[in-house]
Amino acid sequence: MSSPVGAAADAAAVASTQRHNQTRIQVMKHAPKLALLVAAGMASAGAQAADFEVSENTTLTLGGEVVLNYLYEKKADGDNSTDFVDDGSLVLLGGSRDLGNGVTAFAEAEFEYNVLGQGDGNVSRGASILGFAGDFGEVAIGDVDNVFEDLITDAVDPFENASLSDSTRTPEDSMIAYYSPDMDGFSFRLQGRHKNEDANQSNTEVSLVAAAEYDFGPIALAAAYDSRGSIDDDGGTDTNDQFNSQDHLVGISAVAQLSDRLEVSARFAQENDQAGNDKDFTAVAFSYNYGAGDVYGAAQSFDPSNGSSKSEVAAGVNYEVASGVLIFAEYGNLDRELSDGDVVADDTDKLGVAGLIYEF
Repeated sequence: MSSPVGAAADAAAVASTQRHNQTRIQVMKHAPKLALLVAAGMASAGAQAADFEVSENTTLTLGGEVVLNYLYEKKADGDNSTDFVDDGSLVLLGGSRDLGNGVTAFAEAEFEYNVLGQGDGNVSRGASILGFAGDFGEVAIGDVDNVFEDLITDAVDPFENASLSDSTRTPEDSMIAYYSPDMDGFSFRLQGRHKNEDANQSNTEVSLVAAAEYDFGPIALAAAYDSRGSIDDDGGTDTNDQFNSQDHLVGISAVAQLSDRLEVSARFAQENDQAGNDKDFTAVAFSYNYGAGDVYGAAQSFDPSNGSSKSEVAAGVNYEVASGVLIFAEYGNLDRELSDGDVVADDTDKLGVAGLIYEF
C-alpha cells in the first residue's frame, strides 16, 4: 500500500532512516520514536503502517500499535504485585509532501488510548513533530527524542520493560533538533529546548543537547552531551543568581556487529550535580537473532558518589508470531533493596513481564 512521493523524498527518507538506525541495538523495542519518523518512510511507525498517496506530491500515513503486558513486580520493601496493563497503545497519523528542490516536509502525531479501558478512557495526544528533510539533513520541531538517549542510552537498552537504571535527561517537548547527513560515516545531532516552567513565565528552562557518531562499519562509536536545562530566574534580586545551571550529563557508547546475528554494545554515562551527587552508569548489552526473534540482555554497574553501588542485570526473548505480531518475556534484577538513601520503598527491585505487541 506504500507509494513513494518522488525521488527526492525517497533519498531523504533512506538517508534519515540509515542515520537514525545507526548504533541502535533495540530492534525489538516497541515504542515508536517520533524523532525517527521521516518524510516518506515513517519507519518507526510500525512495519505495518500504511501510506496513501493523495496527490502527486503528498502522502498520508496511518499506523499504530496495541501493547499488552502481564507484570510481576517485587518492590524494594519486599511487597509483591501483579498487574495486567496496556503499556502504550496508540494510533499514529502522519503526512509528508515533496516541496521540490530535494526538500520534503512531514508532520506526525501520536494519539494514546487504553485498549483495556483502564484510566479515564480518553484518547490523548502523546507526541507530535513537524520536520523538513533533504540533502542538508533533517530538522524536526516538537516532541523530538533526546539525542543523548538515541545514541548513548538506547545503545544498551534492548528491553520493552526491564530497562536498567538511567540518567536524568532534558525532557523531550518544545525541542528543535537538527540531524546532519551522513558524511562518510560521521554524523552529528544538535538539539535545543526553550520552555517556560511556570504559569507566570518567570522561570524559563533552556537546554542544549549535542551528539556525534562515527560508523566504521562493524563498529560504531558515539559521544553525547546534555546540559539538562538551566533556569533563568528573574524573581530574585541578585542578578548573579539569575542563571543557574543544573549541571551536565556526558556519555560515550560503542556498538559492534560481531556477526549477522550477534550484536554487542557498551556505554558509560556520568550525571553531574551541583551538590556533588554525581552518578556513573557503566553497562554492556547483547542481542542475538535466532531466526524467529531475538534473545537479548544487559548488565550495568550503577555507582553514585553518595550511596551504595548497584549491579543490575536483565534478559529477555521475543518471538514474531506473524508479521506485525510479537510476543516477549523479560526479567530484571535491578538491585534496589532498601540499603541507602537513594532507594525508596516502592522502587521496583525485581521485574518479570510477558507481553504482546500488535503493530498495524
